[in-house]
Amino acid sequence: MSGPLAGLRVIDLTNIILGPYTTQIMGDMGADIIKLEAPGGDAMRQVGPARNKNMASIFLNLNRNKRSLVLDLSQSSGLKSFKKLVESADLVIHNLRAKPVAKLGIAYQDLYPLNPALIYCSTIGYRHDGPYGDKAAYDDLIQGISGMASLIGLYQQGAPKYVPTAMVDKTAGLAALNAVLMALFHRERTGEGQEVEVNMFEVMTSYLMVENLWGYSFDPPLGDAGYKRMISPNRKPYATKDGYVCVLPYTDRHWQRFFEIAGRSDLAQDQRFGTLTQRTVNTNALYQLLDEILPERSTAEWLDSFEKADIPCAPVNTLEDLFNDPHLRAFQFFSLVDHPTEGRIRQVGIPSVFSKTPGDESRIPAPRLGEHSVEVLKETGIPEQDIQAMIADGVIFDGR
Repeated sequence: MSGPLAGLRVIDLTNIILGPYTTQIMGDMGADIIKLEAPGGDAMRQVGPARNKNMASIFLNLNRNKRSLVLDLSQSSGLKSFKKLVESADLVIHNLRAKPVAKLGIAYQDLYPLNPALIYCSTIGYRHDGPYGDKAAYDDLIQGISGMASLIGLYQQGAPKYVPTAMVDKTAGLAALNAVLMALFHRERTGEGQEVEVNMFEVMTSYLMVENLWGYSFDPPLGDAGYKRMISPNRKPYATKDGYVCVLPYTDRHWQRFFEIAGRSDLAQDQRFGTLTQRTVNTNALYQLLDEILPERSTAEWLDSFEKADIPCAPVNTLEDLFNDPHLRAFQFFSLVDHPTEGRIRQVGIPSVFSKTPGDESRIPAPRLGEHSVEVLKETGIPEQDIQAMIADGVIFDGR
């Protein structure tokens, strides 16, 4: 095993996207991820194109470097086996609300006596002891309640709109990863495990309001909430003669060069645009000028001019364009691997680089449902006859 988390054992009870994204990153970095699934399996096994049942595209992209254990925790022998696993685990992570956790008997207070050094992480929608603690939470709902949908649509287009990616799940997944690693760091120093709770609503509110407190940074407020440059309706990829381009002149020097390149030296003397403070006040007018000027030339012409003038810029890629992006192709960010049951598949690479302990996205292929049930339970020391009895009773599923 390679990676900075080699030797770490994780019992992963999460499904859908948030938790699996967290644990996939840990698995890529060497952790032993035991994906504990209910008999029906992770719902993401059914979402997207697939060659075989329970092995759809999103599942493949979120669950590599994991081992699948199907275990029914509602049955006494299943719960007993789970608790046996906990004894040797470093982390238990789940995305269940408080009531089902208590009903199953897998709350932190139930597991702490078995392993005081355990890190126990719950990833849920809202802080459990708040008014919303029992509410269901999904990406779309948190995009709405956190203000994300308003930022995306209301300020710019007149109506709230969702970001077309699982923005909340993946952002909260990164927050969960950060929280778990900090708890593990504390344990390295003290030997103490602890309970950690990561909540989607609070994560996204914190994430969005860093810059968008704006006038509300002061009491009484010195203006509205919302970073004016970010919410300007004219902030967007700009149309060119033959497509679109992203450009962000930011410093005084950037703007002076842009006005020169555009043949608008008159604007370089306009007091509305002379300093960052003035440009912030006049963001809408400034970005409206970009909207008017950029259609005069082709995308390639603008990109060439911006690059030569050292003005920050980028093309507008489609999702398909990313597979041929020269930067990503230079180090094979999208790799093709042979899955033992799903054939040739494409994988997203690891975005972080470690000089001494690099991760590996291809160590273990995304598992079939219950593929490692027997293997994991044997490692835990559960006798063969007990394993076979649980298979017969439907407590575990052997998907080998």
